[in-house]
Amino acid sequence: MVSLKLISLVVMLVQNAITPIIFRFATTSGAAEDKYSPPVAVLCSEGLKVLMSLVLICAEENFSLSGAAHVVKSQIISKPRDTLKLAVPAILYFCQNVFLQYASSNLPAAVFQVTYQGKTLVVAFCSVLLLQKQLTRAKWFAIGLMASGIALVQLSSSKEGKQSSMANSEEQNVYAGLLFVLLGSLCSGFAGVYFEKMMKNVGSKSENEKKPSMWVRNVQLASFTVMFGIFPLLGNEFGDDGIFHGFNNYVCAMVFNNAIGGLCVAFVIKYADNILKGFACALATVVAAILSVPFFGFQLSITFFLGMVVVVGSTLLYGNALNLSGKWWNSEPDLCKGVRTNSKEYSQVPLQEKP
Repeated sequence: MVSLKLISLVVMLVQNAITPIIFRFATTSGAAEDKYSPPVAVLCSEGLKVLMSLVLICAEENFSLSGAAHVVKSQIISKPRDTLKLAVPAILYFCQNVFLQYASSNLPAAVFQVTYQGKTLVVAFCSVLLLQKQLTRAKWFAIGLMASGIALVQLSSSKEGKQSSMANSEEQNVYAGLLFVLLGSLCSGFAGVYFEKMMKNVGSKSENEKKPSMWVRNVQLASFTVMFGIFPLLGNEFGDDGIFHGFNNYVCAMVFNNAIGGLCVAFVIKYADNILKGFACALATVVAAILSVPFFGFQLSITFFLGMVVVVGSTLLYGNALNLSGKWWNSEPDLCKGVRTNSKEYSQVPLQEKP
């Protein structure tokens, strides 16, 4: 019998590999006047995610509607303070999804996928400052490698042979795409670390209290995202098709893929570990680059290939899938220890005493 661990990893690998491909098809399928609204696409994805998560909550309660309703009431509605804390990452995730769609409309799918791995850099720095995490020299070395690999990818100036046939070919701008990837990475990295910090604080309050499942968290996050995402649409004028102007099969596929993406992450967290997750993400980057060749005529230059290999290797090293032996590599640098300690001491100072 195939294990749930293997199934979760295969699903995550496939989902991560096809995401930049679907994004590229969807975001380049129409010119500016015919293009769909990215905020509307995010709203649809998050609404679908809420429904899927509610179904999974019901499944955990043996498909009892009363049991699922009790979970929603006791773990979401009856805990407004804990629920409201998820508004911050929800807003950031909304912005991240919008930024990444704009990025994909301007960057080749393979370049987009490799560059977006730079979110690990944001996670690393935020983890040190907000969570006081200890990062060994090996991890900092991996961070440096990743930055170098991403730089190589940008220097390669790789292009897609089929770009001229895309509906928005005249509107694509590499620099705009890189800016949106950067903004998306910042939102993703900070939101992930903030979410982890919040979960640790909530979990430390009561050891006997049942912790909310990942499906409950998905309902909370997606619900806030839907509420926040409605505001940018107020006062906007849409085409004859209303808010679904510009929606086609590619956009619908992207909406569905984004909805199951968050559930795939939760599934992997539950049944797999970080090392195997790192392997799946790294392999997905390679698969996405390979798929870009037949789908978009992507030109795999030597510089791009080297940059991709460096990024994939650094991802495996940072996620402990690869290890550097020796006490020196596996110890924390003194400089980082000082920054982490000072950050921890500052966070413990009462608010009225802070400058």
